[in-house]
Amino acid sequence: IMNTKSQEINEFLDNDLLSSIASAFSSNDNSAIQTKLDEVMEQAQSLGVDPETLPKVIELREQLSSTSSSSNLENEVFSHLANFFKRYYKDGDFVSLRRYKKDTYAIPYEGEEVKLHWANSDQYYIKSGEYFRDYSFKVDNKTIHFKLQEASTEQNNNKGDKRFFIYKNYEELEDELYIYFEYKVAKAHLFPEDIDLAKWSLDTLAPTQINKKRTIFEKHLKSYTSRNSFDYFIHKDLGGFMERELDFYIKNEMLFLDDILDSPIKYEEVMGKIKIFKSVSQKIIAFLTELEELQKKLWEKKKFIIETNYCITLDKIDEEYYEKIFTCKEQLAEWKELFDVDIQSVNDLKEEKYLVLDTKFFDMNFKYKLLSEFDNLDEQIDGVLINSENFGALNLLQNRYKEQIKTVYIDPPYNTGNDGFLYNDNFQHSSWMSFMYDRLALGRELMSDDGCQFSSINDEENINLTLIKDAIFNKKNFISNIIWHSKYTTSNDAKYTSYQHENILFFAKSKNIFKIGLLDRTEKQNKDYKNRDKDIKGAWKATPLHAKSGTEANNFTIIFKNGLSWKPPKGRFHRYSKETLHKLDYNNELYFNSKGGVDKKTYLSEVKQGLTVGTVWNYEEVGHTHSNNEEIANIMLKGAFDNPKGTKLVKQIIKVSNNKNSIILDYFAGSGTTGHAVINLNREDNGKRKYILVEMGEYFNSVTKPRIQKVIYSDSWKDGKPTTKNGISQIFKYFKLESYEDTLNNLEFKRTEEQQKTLDFHPEAKEDYILNYSLDEESQGSLLNIDTFSTPFNYKLKIATSSVGETKDTNIDLVETFNYLLGLVVERVKFDDGFLTVVGKNLKNTKILVIWRDKKSSKELNNFVKKIKLDKYDDIYINGDTNLENVKLIEQEFKRLMFNE
Repeated sequence: IMNTKSQEINEFLDNDLLSSIASAFSSNDNSAIQTKLDEVMEQAQSLGVDPETLPKVIELREQLSSTSSSSNLENEVFSHLANFFKRYYKDGDFVSLRRYKKDTYAIPYEGEEVKLHWANSDQYYIKSGEYFRDYSFKVDNKTIHFKLQEASTEQNNNKGDKRFFIYKNYEELEDELYIYFEYKVAKAHLFPEDIDLAKWSLDTLAPTQINKKRTIFEKHLKSYTSRNSFDYFIHKDLGGFMERELDFYIKNEMLFLDDILDSPIKYEEVMGKIKIFKSVSQKIIAFLTELEELQKKLWEKKKFIIETNYCITLDKIDEEYYEKIFTCKEQLAEWKELFDVDIQSVNDLKEEKYLVLDTKFFDMNFKYKLLSEFDNLDEQIDGVLINSENFGALNLLQNRYKEQIKTVYIDPPYNTGNDGFLYNDNFQHSSWMSFMYDRLALGRELMSDDGCQFSSINDEENINLTLIKDAIFNKKNFISNIIWHSKYTTSNDAKYTSYQHENILFFAKSKNIFKIGLLDRTEKQNKDYKNRDKDIKGAWKATPLHAKSGTEANNFTIIFKNGLSWKPPKGRFHRYSKETLHKLDYNNELYFNSKGGVDKKTYLSEVKQGLTVGTVWNYEEVGHTHSNNEEIANIMLKGAFDNPKGTKLVKQIIKVSNNKNSIILDYFAGSGTTGHAVINLNREDNGKRKYILVEMGEYFNSVTKPRIQKVIYSDSWKDGKPTTKNGISQIFKYFKLESYEDTLNNLEFKRTEEQQKTLDFHPEAKEDYILNYSLDEESQGSLLNIDTFSTPFNYKLKIATSSVGETKDTNIDLVETFNYLLGLVVERVKFDDGFLTVVGKNLKNTKILVIWRDKKSSKELNNFVKKIKLDKYDDIYINGDTNLENVKLIEQEFKRLMFNE
């Protein structure tokens, strides 16, 4: 943003702002007092009077001695400006630390019993782990990769411990060079000297004005390392924060009452200095706020869906499509790769009903024709996979899934320093807390009132995460901290204790409404229940009538209807009252054994149909880290994903949430275990659970999505190949979202001729426009170009194709984006002669019709809608100008919903 507007910003800072500052100083200059003194002195001397004896001269000299010169005043104000702003900017980042006095900070407190606060609590954390770890660029058709192999895992985050990128080694693979780095505490960078830069054309000069000998290798290395050392946050209310801090600074650092109470002259000087300081500071704050507010707008806006596709098992596709499918070589090749299935004919397709077709291999006409075959499309979709940073995904899901999610399970980064989570060296824990807070808060908005949320975490951040969830869900909705016994062996090289467990924090959205599920009873637990006397009530087990404790007063003898006289053995007491025992006897619920003993029958049909959930989950029940690694290795081969959670663990979480026919959300999806667990549970109990998985990284296309495809096809895998063909009928939708970096890449500032003429005609308004409006006003067209909605299937954005910032003009899916902006539950879609219609309802049960047309005239539109009963719908949306009555323009609604206007 600064680069794009650099010329105008520099002109403002170097000229316009300095001119206004100089003007402010001149109004407080003491030269006027000096001139007046010189005049009085001259008059006195002309009259032969000693000027030093005159009261006026004495008064003017006192004023002169009490006031600062223009240059001194200027120095003081600039000193205050520097001291004030450097409090909040460090190493390229803004840090919102509220000052109480010098080197002492205050926290915002409004009388709560307990206050949770951290350094970055009023900021968005915006870093991307993948953006940090991988950086690639091309030189002369050769590809260079910078890879972060390891990051420091220091537990003590001391302020003086500076981390650097340390060169580790390199690897050459044909036309690709991989350079590996570590990121850890060190005294300085280490430069890779053993790489033949000339061989890879990396010694090519890429000079700057300052460094004429800079090579292209140094350019990219600097870019890679520097972009990960700052710009971690966007402030949520920078203007309000800075204005409050400015007021505090003035009162505590500039206004000292003892110095001005008895000196009107000093009072005037101090107030003049404060007035200038405040005026200049407010202009700088306004400029910084405008910049920050634009970044916040870009971060908070709903992101475009770039491309949407569907994976559908063949049993759901009519055989009339099979001929077309068989001709698609890319699809056949993927089936061979994923499922080890070699399709040789159309008849082979008929035998493989659980092969998963991917619409990405087919054109738009085929995709929409296939989708038009499904009524209640969203209802038939079993899962949604989203390739996106999770804040953007959760933000887009709000209108569609608000209060619809029954279960949320997440396995976030544990903030160990080696898990892909990036943090500013001075703010490791507060960075992580900001990151987690906003995502948990958005996730809660999607939860139904009877929903629950589970978060895996280690001991390092367990306390912080508990406090965050207390703040978001309310402490009274805490259910338990479940301990998962995740490792069956100890580590002998552990410095202190060997960790064998992880935590799962379990909260309800509303504990009063949430109903917890029971765990399945095992055969071992049921084996004691037998029907020895062919009781019509079924299997039972014997429960003694006596107990270890009681009172002698109740130690009576009872005579049953068969004549048996019974009392508890010596040292024992009655478990039941006399009335209860007679009732049991009358109902034939007692068992009299051959030795003269008697027991109560406890019937299997009367016990709870499951087990109460405990707070310690052993690896025998839910698996351990080794079995989890084996599970994914069998499906995707070894090394596909580090430290995945297992399906046994996630299945138990879903069972505890009492969820058989609703939606499970995982916005740290990783390898896709949650989706796998949902599919397996549905196989076992014929449930209708759905899953939503969000994954940002490179794993989405290499692990997450392929794993879901594979477990749909078969429930058993070994060495990456299916051992059975026990598939499940399934449809899942997947799409990729525009990233924050993509939004920045598409940002352009265009000032219209009319705007420029207005500024030229009213130069006095220029400063106010630049400080408060220019960035937002002039970027509108690049954020959403509604002029191109006339060809909605050809709307393009620059989308990053590599981590180094290379972009490609890419078609954007306006149709699916608008569906999510509306919160549309899609029932039917149909593409016909350049018109795409989408029919559905929103969560308020409003019946909606959306019509997209591609370069179709109003006449053609009017003819098209004659085939539709428009009065069936509450809201109708159409792109482009139309003379139809009671319709809404997509362009206007799109803009309003995308930017929350």
